[in-house]
Amino acid sequence: MKPLKLTLKNFGPYEDETIDFTQLEDASVFLISGKTGSGKTTIFDAITFALYGDSASDDRSPQSMRSDFADTKTPTEVTLSFEHQGRLYWINRSPKQELDKKRGSGTKVFESQGKLKIFEGEKQIDEITKLRDINIKLIDVLQINREQFVQIVLLPQGEFRRFLTASSADKEAVLRKIFRTQLYQKWRDALKEMLKKQTTKNRDVQNAIDTDLAKVVWLADAPDGIEKQNVNDQLAALTNQQKQANNALKTLKEQLQAVQQRYEEANQQLQTDDSMNQRINQLTAKRQEQIELQARQPEFDRLQKRIEQLSWAKELKPKYEQFQELQGEVTDNQQQLKAVVGEINNQIKTQADYVKKGDQLQAQKTEQDQRLNQKSVLESQRPAFKQAQELQKQLEQAQKKVSVLHQDLEKGQQQLTDLTEQDTQITTALSQMVAVTEQLNALDRTAQVLADAANQLKKLEQDQRANRQLAEALEKKQQALTELTKQVAQSQATYNDLRNTWLSNQIVNLVKQLKPGTPCPVCGSLTHPSPAHVADLPSVSDDEIKRAEAELQKGQNQLAAAKSRLEEQTSQSEKQAGQFHEVFAELVTKLVSSGVLTAAVDDLAVVKSQLETQIAKNDREQKAVRRQQSALKSQQEKQVHIKKTLAELTQIVTRLKEGYQTVEATRQRYQVQLADVKQQLPSDFNDLKALDQHLTELQTAIEAYDQAVADNHSRLTTVKSHLAAAHATEAGLKKQQQQVTAKLTTIQAEITAAVSQKLKTEDWRGLQRLLAEVNQLTDFQQKAAAYQDQLKNVAAEISTYEGIVGKHQLVDLDAEQAKVQQLVEERKRLQQQSDEQSRQTFLNDDLLKRIKKNNRAIAEQQETINQLQLLVETVSGSGDAKLGLERYVLQAQLREILKVANQHLKQLSSGRYAMLLHKEAGAYQKNTGLEIDVYDDNVGELRSVHTLSGGESFIAALSLALALGEVIQNESGGISIDTLFVDEGFGSLDQESLTMAMAALENIESNDRMIGIISHVTILQEQVPYQIQVQTQGQGKSRTKIVTP
Repeated sequence: MKPLKLTLKNFGPYEDETIDFTQLEDASVFLISGKTGSGKTTIFDAITFALYGDSASDDRSPQSMRSDFADTKTPTEVTLSFEHQGRLYWINRSPKQELDKKRGSGTKVFESQGKLKIFEGEKQIDEITKLRDINIKLIDVLQINREQFVQIVLLPQGEFRRFLTASSADKEAVLRKIFRTQLYQKWRDALKEMLKKQTTKNRDVQNAIDTDLAKVVWLADAPDGIEKQNVNDQLAALTNQQKQANNALKTLKEQLQAVQQRYEEANQQLQTDDSMNQRINQLTAKRQEQIELQARQPEFDRLQKRIEQLSWAKELKPKYEQFQELQGEVTDNQQQLKAVVGEINNQIKTQADYVKKGDQLQAQKTEQDQRLNQKSVLESQRPAFKQAQELQKQLEQAQKKVSVLHQDLEKGQQQLTDLTEQDTQITTALSQMVAVTEQLNALDRTAQVLADAANQLKKLEQDQRANRQLAEALEKKQQALTELTKQVAQSQATYNDLRNTWLSNQIVNLVKQLKPGTPCPVCGSLTHPSPAHVADLPSVSDDEIKRAEAELQKGQNQLAAAKSRLEEQTSQSEKQAGQFHEVFAELVTKLVSSGVLTAAVDDLAVVKSQLETQIAKNDREQKAVRRQQSALKSQQEKQVHIKKTLAELTQIVTRLKEGYQTVEATRQRYQVQLADVKQQLPSDFNDLKALDQHLTELQTAIEAYDQAVADNHSRLTTVKSHLAAAHATEAGLKKQQQQVTAKLTTIQAEITAAVSQKLKTEDWRGLQRLLAEVNQLTDFQQKAAAYQDQLKNVAAEISTYEGIVGKHQLVDLDAEQAKVQQLVEERKRLQQQSDEQSRQTFLNDDLLKRIKKNNRAIAEQQETINQLQLLVETVSGSGDAKLGLERYVLQAQLREILKVANQHLKQLSSGRYAMLLHKEAGAYQKNTGLEIDVYDDNVGELRSVHTLSGGESFIAALSLALALGEVIQNESGGISIDTLFVDEGFGSLDQESLTMAMAALENIESNDRMIGIISHVTILQEQVPYQIQVQTQGQGKSRTKIVTP
């Protein structure tokens, strides 16, 4: 994939920028340079977005790449054309963004859009507009996804330099992301979790066994100290104990059953004898109850006689009650008859009054006729009065309209004069509007300049603080480096002393081994005239020498790494300081040229103070001018309203004049007509109101007379009707009274005859007393029947008990009760003993079952745990090799990367260096498996990568980065990537290292591949002829410039 042309619109700091990569075709290496934050890496983000619809970094979404300065009218889009395997591809993408609606007002959110065109030669062979299809097509063409593309095309040089000297654990974390070996890590964690759960489960089972054994109730014959014996011994003892306990429990239950049988037999005999004694006692009681009932017979004979009398009275009671009802009816009839006679007398008197009233109304008939005649005459004169009234009303209304229109006309003419004067005054004031607007625009521009300067100043203050903190940190690290240098020197001296002592000891050993005629192991002489004499020295073992050498090597590695880091950070500090002064000087120059500062100033605080003063002053002036502009705009709006009002008011005044003249003519016409009508009216009434009032009075009198005649006639008719009805009611009541009286006499004679026959007297008081007690008849009857029932029941029960008892006599139950109680106590004792042994035996039986089950489970699980433990140790690298499965896989990947990297390193270092995996295991797992050594052909030995200089570590890291890209390409199916980007990593190099790095880059075999270096280092701009320069334009915008030789 070779990019040809990239167009960015409102993407990051680029407003509308096109980068033509075809101008760099002749360069194997080109530079993307610019200030920090200018947008160098954004170019790679744009390429990634065009190809995959996402940015190169996971922490930046495509929506966030939309320019801050972009308004809602202009969209964000990226267009990329690239060549791949003989075909030309053109891709355009837009992220999700908020833009103006295409129709109507307001904004809406537009979803992501894209278009892909494919050309073969000059002919377009395909066009795709659906995002899903575009993504599938491009991945199919490139054969890699976004993550792989970023890893292959963008090489983070600084990260690979850190990767060189990182521990195996840190390398593992980096390689895991690249080669996606998280599966092995997850597998290891899953196995560990399985082992943990299995071990926990086994431990829980063992704890359950221990808990159950602690609950066992051991019998007295258990072995001594059984609780302290192992599980198997306790299990055997418990099994034997439970066998004996179950046999003893069985015997005890048989004894309990025998006692229960004897108890049931004795208790049955006791209950039988007790029941017969109760029957004998009940027979005696019933015989006594019969004697007492027979003694009450005379009392119930008297009660029977009373029942017979009450029954007779009950039969006569309906006739007696009918007699009482007829007596009441006679009394009611007499009262009604008296009331009807009184009503008849009242109606006769009322009838006479209404006849008299009718005669009086007939005498007033002449007056009523006169009123009717007068009313007819006056009603004929009423229209003339009504016409006069209407004319008077119309005249008054016309006068009011004349008055109102006259006032409105004067008011309108005055308003017209006032508005004309205001219009003239506002026109004069608005002549200042243009000057005020220009002044405000100038102040706004100044405010923007000041705001940008304030933001830059704030960033400079942050940079100044960061530089100060970095300088303090460097000073502390320099002190630490000095101390580390002393420690290394001390370690070197210690190692030299030990080595000298060890060599001296070797000499002593050789001297002791010298024999005449035997060759010297040093010079080969057969004679030894002057053997070396060495003073006694302390012995030094090989292990001590190795430990001292390892300690020295460790210190030297730490010292080299510390020096490298200090050099990098020192360079970074100097670079940041230079950038700070460069940006500060540029800001001061800009402020002086814009007039914010009167002269150049070197002090940041002074610039900040003067800038804040200018901002405050400009803000005050802006507010004042805006107030003036707002007032003028208000006057302008007011003038528009005044002119509109003037036009409307002129028309209104004209209409008022015309209306006034019309209404005045109408008023005069009504006035003449009213005078003519008034001459024709009678003199008795002043107006229509007086006439209508008199007519109302006449009508009231006429209606009152007619109503009085009608009412009197209606009332007289009603009285006559009531009087006839009352006479009819009187006759009916008299006839009814005669009938009731005759019936009453008949019933009275019948009752008297019955009383005389039953009670031998005609006096009704005996009957009345019996009637008062009739309600007790039922109780008396029930009482008598109950007595008879008791007699019969007692006789029947006596007969039944005599048949049951027969010849049986009372039995003494105390002896039998004592025997039963004795058996109960024995049964209770045996039952308690059985319950206690059963509970204890059942508890131990249950514990024995669980212990056996858990013991078998532990035995079955232990083999699984042992196998799982071995597997976890192997996968996790906990063994002696300290190499886990994931690191083993990554070791193979790294070995492949180093194989490819050494091809580049051989070229870049002229065959001097080669990188190899460290073969020996480290002291800890984190330092084992992925450690890298460098073979130096000049000295013919391996050494630590920590000992490489800045330039040497750069070419080693570059080789690693290039190799990684090639390995990933090969693993992705041998894809073709024709352009690579190396991101930073140059700023921390010193001059010598940078020269070596540039020489290495120039020696890279291009193979038709371009390498882009993303850096802000100044020396690179001087040495790399092909460049894409990113230049800031202010307000967050940047432009690009392609530089070629």
